Amino acid sequence: MRTIGVDTGGTFTDLVLVDGGRVQSEKLPSTPDDPSRAVLAGIASLGGAGAGTEVVHGTTVALNAILTGNVARTALVTNAGFRDLIEIGRQDRPELYALHPEKPRPLVPRELRFELDRRDWPGRDGKLECAREPTPRELELLARAVARSGAQSVAVCLLHSYADPSIEEAAAARLEQLGLPVTRSAGILREYREVERFSTACVNAALVPLMRRYLERLQERLPDVRLSILQSNGGSLAAARAALEPARVLFSGPAGGVVGAARAAREAGLERIVTLDMGGTSTDVAFHSARSRLQDSVSDARIAGLPVALPALDVHTIGCGGGSKVRLDAGGILHVGPESAGADPGPVCHGRGGDLTVTDAHALLGHIAEGAFVGGRLPLDIDAVARGFEQLGRRLGAKPAAAAQAVLDVARAAMRRALGTMTMQRGHDPRDLPLVAFGGAGGLHAAALAEGLGLRGALVPRMPGCLSAFGMASADAILDASRTVLAPLASWPPERRRRALERLTRAGEAQLLETGHAREDVRHEYSVDLRYEGQSFEIPIAERSSGQVAREFHRRHEELYGWQLPGRAIELVNLRARSLVRVRRRRPARPRLRELPASAIVGERRALFNRPVRAAVVDGASLRPGEHFPGPALVEEFSGTTLVPPGWTASVSAGGHLWLAAADPRASRGPAPAGGVSLPG
Repeated sequence: MRTIGVDTGGTFTDLVLVDGGRVQSEKLPSTPDDPSRAVLAGIASLGGAGAGTEVVHGTTVALNAILTGNVARTALVTNAGFRDLIEIGRQDRPELYALHPEKPRPLVPRELRFELDRRDWPGRDGKLECAREPTPRELELLARAVARSGAQSVAVCLLHSYADPSIEEAAAARLEQLGLPVTRSAGILREYREVERFSTACVNAALVPLMRRYLERLQERLPDVRLSILQSNGGSLAAARAALEPARVLFSGPAGGVVGAARAAREAGLERIVTLDMGGTSTDVAFHSARSRLQDSVSDARIAGLPVALPALDVHTIGCGGGSKVRLDAGGILHVGPESAGADPGPVCHGRGGDLTVTDAHALLGHIAEGAFVGGRLPLDIDAVARGFEQLGRRLGAKPAAAAQAVLDVARAAMRRALGTMTMQRGHDPRDLPLVAFGGAGGLHAAALAEGLGLRGALVPRMPGCLSAFGMASADAILDASRTVLAPLASWPPERRRRALERLTRAGEAQLLETGHAREDVRHEYSVDLRYEGQSFEIPIAERSSGQVAREFHRRHEELYGWQLPGRAIELVNLRARSLVRVRRRRPARPRLRELPASAIVGERRALFNRPVRAAVVDGASLRPGEHFPGPALVEEFSGTTLVPPGWTASVSAGGHLWLAAADPRASRGPAPAGGVSLPG
């Protein structure tokens, strides 16, 4: 099957076609007024999409809607006395020292919160004990009140529905008769902790009308393709399901980058990596381990301060990208971002005016030029950039080149802090990890960031500026399900857990089969959330055939916190099951080391790496596994440029990815990745 991965970013829309062994990429300016225009134009330029084609789309439509507040008018139905729960929240203070902290505005205003007089509580055996259930008359009055409110979508969120969702189902069935989309909290997240469950359901309900319109319109324009959306957990989801559960696809763009980086790392022989995806608007940083998917995922993400407790890859995002604007504050201090020039007007070098950006600094320093980038379709106005940095330099009391280098230094400092968040603050020593840098601007900073953090080196994947789209085209199909238990682990022996987990996978497997996957291709992964009795938070542990989850929990607890309590009772909090269909991947052979042929060097250009140098211009599209060459060099290809500074070498690993390391073995933190090539030394 032909697969097209589509990544809609703030500046560019990237597309990658995978057809057997053929890989083709396209990059177009995004169309923020209607993201589907750029998507359809890109698909057309790749030859179109008909029967036998799957389009896996990573979209920022849902994310941008929450960030801007452009969501549907949403009603909330909950228990009597609990309508303010989504506003009270956990009463935590994310900004401890803010003199005037601002609480996130709830998605549902108070006048759109409706109450049902229902009372229940979980009993000792895990079953609900109910004091009162709503009558049919009360459900009818509720439906009338919601109809009068003008709500466009509804979230039904009842206490303890994770244990018994029947009343939520009854209320939802009556409200659906109004013709409104209804999100049940236990339907999208059957877990306890009502604040997070209610918030997740409200976010989902607020997005359903918007995402349903967008996906239905896109499917109408692509009538014969199998349309999927990339989820926040890094797996693809059928568009019909994504239209009903858009909260699952909020972070699809960053997730696609991690999936693509993980594949590139595997091909290059790397297992544990830290990734950096620098696009036009932001930079996303993540940790990935091929040994454990659990350590890469979280279920406590927040968007605009609102909890979304669905599985997501652990990604840290900062407002620093190639299009980040440069400004001086009232004290004359230089800042980069978080505001972005976006696709329109874009950086100054794109010829439409506007504010200076990080990309403009690279243009002035000779790091990027017209030609290879997007096939030469994007001319660069270097004269306008020079005038802009002359003005900035006068305000800083520096020469234009020094001002441009200062812009890069500020941006790289922000990225180093982000990398520290995903390594040192997560208990990983960055010196033991290689950096995988990608995105349209990732290769421009890979070596500098690796050197600044003392990393082993940096891998810049093939097609770096389209890697997120490539990750989408190579993502597994995934469906997650969970259920809260809240019982002693001893009362849930391995066989009982196995039966319950298998029940969780039935719906997911059925949906995968409905979307055209073969039964023999469906796989299942199981995990449990455990904690010591009396603790408030749990640790995810893989449920393997041995059933020795208690032993693994003690070990993991000590690894995370430095201690364990072997004699303390363990509580089983949640069961988690994942149904998936893996995309078949072929591991490339290890290449043979050889010199870069002269034909790959297409010119020479003056560039500044803290000092002026003459750098070789290398055609990235002509590089072959095994080739190596020294810096200074500028590796140019369709989707981006990679800088190889003086004193560094570049070698092409298995899979065609570029490995950067210090030429001096004493300065390098290790050899080239296993399965790649050996660095000269």
